[in-house]
Amino acid sequence: MKHLLKGAAVAAVVLITLMIISIFCNMHNIHLDQTATGTISAVCAMLFYRGLIKNEKNKDDENEK
Repeated sequence: MKHLLKGAAVAAVVLITLMIISIFCNMHNIHLDQTATGTISAVCAMLFYRGLIKNEKNKDDENEK
């Protein structure tokens, strides 16, 4: 359950960030490629989630010692 909540939090942060970037670019007439934007946001979300899980595993390993 803890991983599901972290995944949902990561998805929310990435989506909010993507919305802010899109609004900024639309205000300045910069057109973003949807395919590249979607791919980059998905990769960023996976790396961010993996980093959170890695930090959690390191803390758990230190507590067991």
